[in-house]
Amino acid sequence: MALREYEYIRQTLERYTGSPLDEFGSFVIITNFKKYIETFRELYGGVHHEENFQVVHLPERDCSIVDFGIGSPQAALIINCLAYLDNLKAVVMLGMCGGIDDILEIGDFVVPSAAIRGEGTSRHYLPKEFPAIPASSVNLYCIGALRKYGISPRCGIVYTTDRRLWEYDEDFVEYLRDKRILAIDMELATLFTVAYRFEVPIGSIMLVSDMPLRKGGIKSKELTNLIFEKYTGTHIELAMDALENMKNNWPEVERALKSEW
Repeated sequence: MALREYEYIRQTLERYTGSPLDEFGSFVIITNFKKYIETFRELYGGVHHEENFQVVHLPERDCSIVDFGIGSPQAALIINCLAYLDNLKAVVMLGMCGGIDDILEIGDFVVPSAAIRGEGTSRHYLPKEFPAIPASSVNLYCIGALRKYGISPRCGIVYTTDRRLWEYDEDFVEYLRDKRILAIDMELATLFTVAYRFEVPIGSIMLVSDMPLRKGGIKSKELTNLIFEKYTGTHIELAMDALENMKNNWPEVERALKSEW
């Protein structure tokens, strides 16, 4: 007998993570970087599994973290799969973005209020006229975590592209400047769109890892290593604080989410 959609997608998540589904926490951090998995394990321990994706479960905090790789197809896949977990409550994306607006500096944290669908994957989930927006109820807890740590959150519109090495396209750069784009990344619009399609409450805290439009601002190997060393631990702790507060206030969060969907 052929696999039904529910069974197929759940088995896909099992295969890609190497993890039994009953180990997943109700609150999930997703990220692009193996370094974040390593740092999470150093900070909190947890149960580690690895296949195509890496996952660490922290049962005592009802939390898991997944490294799903880079790019919009991978982003769509992880949200589509997580949506079929019976216990899922909320997702926070921890990624990096290139700063476009001159108000930003390397090391700033951005809580995007929307993303422009400049990639191709999200069209498979919702028509192009649908905006790519996070769940504001989740984003508020991300902003709260930043403020608790004494960090001023930067909020605005992020452009999501599925094109790598765009920095030398002068027409595209001029477009980004003209439209007052805050930052640029490769996954957020897809994550927000697919999350809306499957009613997955999602927010994000993004780290400005480079300022590609400034002279000498494109991320080098040396800058990449410095960013990981200096900011990874704080980035993870911000997400954990946001999720912990959501968990402690879940009835209130759930009521707010009903009005969003």
